[in-house]
Amino acid sequence: LISIIQEDVGRMDRLITDISRASKVDASLARETAQTINVYDILSNITEFYQQTRSGEGAGVDHVTADKAEETGPIYIKAFETPFAQVLRNLIDNALTFSPPDGSVRVSGFREPGATDRFVMITVEDDGPGIPPDNLDTIFERFYTERPKGAQFGSHSGLGLAICRQIVMAHKGEIWAENRKDGEEILGARFKVRLPRELVAG
Repeated sequence: LISIIQEDVGRMDRLITDISRASKVDASLARETAQTINVYDILSNITEFYQQTRSGEGAGVDHVTADKAEETGPIYIKAFETPFAQVLRNLIDNALTFSPPDGSVRVSGFREPGATDRFVMITVEDDGPGIPPDNLDTIFERFYTERPKGAQFGSHSGLGLAICRQIVMAHKGEIWAENRKDGEEILGARFKVRLPRELVAG
């Protein structure tokens, strides 16, 4: 009974923490000042953090850029740095949760092809089981949770992706999910964040 109570307390603590975090997003955005951020730099810093803190077991995090900074120059967005970094952490943590031990989570940033160079696309993809087609939009609703097989009940509050959408919309961007496929076979999930590109003079 004590063990059950401890698990329930932990679950309630995670839920309350995530609800509090979600309710503070708008206030945090109102307090912060948007900055011009180099997409390559923030992706490199976050993926490097995950690589350095990896326990040695489970999926790793790789940073892949579709257009290399040294070849095309940096790309910028106007963003609230702390909330935007939270979006990336939430997406990476979610991908790691569903990835097999020998899988990898790949984070990419590039100019969106065919968008007259006006948008930046950031993707986070994994090697997990993918997302049920009917749930590709539902997963961004508050308290929705699709636990990986064998995961402990209550280990996910269902707020992480809802917070991501809330923050991305505040940046005048879009976020959506899709499945990576080879024919009809699902290879994993891919989350896409599309943001206006910031043009920096000079």
